[in-house]
Amino acid sequence: MLLYHGSNTDIKEINLAMCRPYKDFGQGFYLTVMKEQAEKMASRVARIYGGLPVLNVYELDDAFLQTEGLNIKNFGTETSEECSCAVK
Repeated sequence: MLLYHGSNTDIKEINLAMCRPYKDFGQGFYLTVMKEQAEKMASRVARIYGGLPVLNVYELDDAFLQTEGLNIKNFGTETSEECSCAVK
């Protein structure tokens, strides 16, 4: 599965310790299956924190959703432009 993350930084490796606390679903790395949603987030983050928008793309095996120790909120059919997947 392809997942996207919008940022102002090229993120080669996900480090949950670097994630900001107090997000909608707590500290975590937020991903979406919607490319356009991540592009909009990248533009927003770059506007707020500076730099250029960066669309990070990750290809993950579906087994990722079963990874022990991660708290994954998958919105499935409830996916909207606001949120798709949060990993904590």
